Amino acid sequence: MLGGLHRRPALLLVLAIAISCNLPTPAPSSPTPSSAVIAPAAAAFDAAKAKAHVDYLADPARGGRYSGSAGYRDAAMYVADRFREIGLEPLGDNGTYFQHFTMPLVDLTAMSTLTGSGGKTYRPRVDFTETVGGRAGGGTAEAGITVVGGAARSGGVNDFAGANVRGKIALVTGPTAPNGGSSVENAYQEGAIGVLLVGGATLRYSFGPRFQSETIPALIVNEDVANQLLAVAGQSLSTTQELVRAHRADPSAPASAFDIATTVRISVSLTPVHDVDAMNVVGLLRAPDPNNTQRAVLVGGHLDGVGTDPDGSVFQAANDNASGPAVTIEVARALAAVRSSLNHSIVFVAFAGEEEGFYGSDAYVAQMATIPGRVESLVAVLNLDVIGCCSDTLIVSNDAPDLQRRVRDSATRLGVASQGTGSGGSDQTSFVRRRVPAVLIGFAEYLLHVYADKPSVVQEARLGKAGNVVTAVARELATAP
Repeated sequence: MLGGLHRRPALLLVLAIAISCNLPTPAPSSPTPSSAVIAPAAAAFDAAKAKAHVDYLADPARGGRYSGSAGYRDAAMYVADRFREIGLEPLGDNGTYFQHFTMPLVDLTAMSTLTGSGGKTYRPRVDFTETVGGRAGGGTAEAGITVVGGAARSGGVNDFAGANVRGKIALVTGPTAPNGGSSVENAYQEGAIGVLLVGGATLRYSFGPRFQSETIPALIVNEDVANQLLAVAGQSLSTTQELVRAHRADPSAPASAFDIATTVRISVSLTPVHDVDAMNVVGLLRAPDPNNTQRAVLVGGHLDGVGTDPDGSVFQAANDNASGPAVTIEVARALAAVRSSLNHSIVFVAFAGEEEGFYGSDAYVAQMATIPGRVESLVAVLNLDVIGCCSDTLIVSNDAPDLQRRVRDSATRLGVASQGTGSGGSDQTSFVRRRVPAVLIGFAEYLLHVYADKPSVVQEARLGKAGNVVTAVARELATAP
């Protein structure tokens, strides 16, 4: 999933301050029915096999499955082999399962660093992490700190008032302001040479490979680090945020920006942006009636992860998102067993390039020319992301309200709790842009983009719950007139 952290509230805090994106906050859940639960569809989903797929795809040997990497290619070959053994037709290039495309990529060349006064060093992925993309790029900055609240500078709000951030490192403490724009961009426009944002620091955010012509390094620091820095000025995170709120409410109140009499050094080392050969894995379960095969349902999820850090630490990416292709494979196996009942074909896809901004699903939309399969032939898209951990409540996005309702109704019939969530945040977005009904299906709480996202966190029982729902919905869609 584009963005990332293991709990939704922390994720929303960081991403509202920084430049990434994620799934919106869920709506209230529907309770699991207390009456007798209807049995899963006759098309049986094999949760044990799905868990075995997660174990393989998220093994450290895959190196975190960064798009274009050897580990990703190994994982893609594994998915293609499963599609082949199930009997899916190859729907990729030149009679293969692989749909190749070129995408830009950027990566770290060394672990980012944060050094405080007196040479104090902070720990990457514990005390801080980097944000990359847009105005936030590589480089080194060493300077004093100016605290700038939420870094808002529009709509009558100016969090920079009271201090001069030019030539300094901006510390963005929050709170954010409505329509406040990018904190990093605003700090740059005010003359900052680097940015520290307060938020979750244990993850590796998706690296956006598109940059402004000039960039500055930007790190996300945790609350403990922020409080250590603010203590030099006799402040804390909570008192600083109260100053910001007071000044926004009453411009005559004391300005909320101020300098800290300390120097920090930040460094982010990046490769140049470069093109890589990436590939989706695509298979087709064709409806049996040759006169009724022009329409299709698409089921899939992204296969890529965020790779390996320069110190060798692997983001195994089990829940985000080995779980999606693992469930996709076993939905394909279950529905292949009832192929004779299908009125529409079903396309199964493992996408690359989701973490960098939906490059794989965009490539599918742009390149797929086969019917069934091409975007005009699709009746619905079920996008599976973070679907193996860490809740018993499914989330279903509201990108397509009628389809969302269908998924949630199926979940209720199968005794699985569900709740709605907002739109965007994953590969269904590429299809929604082309007016195809598409939703994301996942679990309400999740791990992603952290070292702890290992196969052990993905539970067979949860894969089974999700798999039964997806199988039932896909079959219902594919058997409709």
